Amino acid sequence: MSLNSFFQFFVPKEKKFYPLYTQQADYIEQASKLLYQMIRKTDLQQLEELKKEIKACERGGDEVLQLFYSQLFSTVLTPFEREDVHELAEMMDTFLDRIDDSANIILTRRFLDVDTDLTTMTENIMFAAESLSSIIRDLEFIDSKSKEINRLCQEIKTIEHDNDELYGSYISKLFSQDYSLTEIIKRKDLVQVLENTTNSAKYISDKVRSIISKL
Repeated sequence: MSLNSFFQFFVPKEKKFYPLYTQQADYIEQASKLLYQMIRKTDLQQLEELKKEIKACERGGDEVLQLFYSQLFSTVLTPFEREDVHELAEMMDTFLDRIDDSANIILTRRFLDVDTDLTTMTENIMFAAESLSSIIRDLEFIDSKSKEINRLCQEIKTIEHDNDELYGSYISKLFSQDYSLTEIIKRKDLVQVLENTTNSAKYISDKVRSIISKL
């Protein structure tokens, strides 16, 4: 048992990190909804506006992460293991970065149309972000809400599995379609970044489950 864990039996848990996690989750959820709008657009001006909004979320998330660091450095006792407190914030920031990466691919590749599978993968990312928001809001009450948090973590794992399946089938179909080499590369870039984004959500859920297991 770490020193931090030992003292938490006797000292009230520090709660100032929970609002920061919630801010991160809000930016992630907002960006994921904008991404889902973006995947269904072809008008360049609309795409650019949505991309700007997602970038604003990503920058907001960076500001929260910097505030998180300053709070962490000045805190002796954290609500759970210090390393986990830090890693969870980093993983959430990575998820937001991956959403921004996905938006950048959609904007720069200039798709004339997007397949249903890619739209579904993007929608699944939005669902994962919504589940994450619920997890984060329950995090402060992790002792009493661990069962619900575990259920939501499983939802994210299921979503990640679904997108894995979509990714595999899409890659197989991609090379059997009558696409130019340029179009194949563009679509492969997009499906790969969507897969990476979904993986980021799963890594967060895995980390939360690890935190629960240590309590």
